Amino acid sequence: MARLPETRARNTVVVAGGGFTGIETAAEMPHRMRAALGENADIRVVIVKRAPAIGPDLGPGPRPVIEQALSELGVETLLLSPIMEIDHNGVTLNSGERIDAATVIWTAGARADPIMGQIDAEKDSFGRLHVDRNLKVIGHANVFATGDVACAATDDRGNRTMMSCQHAQNLGRSSGYNVAADLLGVPPIPYSQEKYVTCLDLGPWGAVYTEGWDRQVKLSGAEAKKLKTTIKTTWIYPPSADRAAALEAADPLRVVMA
Repeated sequence: MARLPETRARNTVVVAGGGFTGIETAAEMPHRMRAALGENADIRVVIVKRAPAIGPDLGPGPRPVIEQALSELGVETLLLSPIMEIDHNGVTLNSGERIDAATVIWTAGARADPIMGQIDAEKDSFGRLHVDRNLKVIGHANVFATGDVACAATDDRGNRTMMSCQHAQNLGRSSGYNVAADLLGVPPIPYSQEKYVTCLDLGPWGAVYTEGWDRQVKLSGAEAKKLKTTIKTTWIYPPSADRAAALEAADPLRVVMA
């Protein structure tokens, strides 16, 4: 950015999508842009969202904290504003409004790897395979699925795994164990992960941490940021290259909330 001539477009970043990733990305942009362009640069960061609220999948619980953080960081939100066109110079919204921006970041959703289409089995709206409690693909006796390609029950109340490290790590432990158990003819250990938490990074402002599927706010600001930093720098990393440490980390009964 700093090597480009100063224009309104150079100083503007549009983030397409106001979900988990879009919010985290936008919250980081103002201080990163000022670090590149100078503290007094006239910057603009805009989240463009087709839904009527920011973070619709996160629910109303953490929304006031998110809105406060984005406001104090100087991030704008344009709701009910689908993008109709992206070009080299910015975006055009369905209203006809034009936003000149040299940088457009697309965060409008994730899907399972397309290779899942090769498996003739029931899938959810993200293309993930439906699995039983042992993570075996329903209808296929010798196929297991895990991580972001598995749609698995986390409990007996109808909740399903999310495409996140929180569930992927524990799905990995369970699927690895159960594949080995299936080969050896020993009983599997059903996957279960009843506790659900969310920790959303909000850049220099801090973070917001919630518990439960209804996302009740438990921590916010600097206190939640400390937890988020631990998650990002410690919990989601693989164990050291040590056999005992690796086997301990692979225990399917060792549930880590990350």
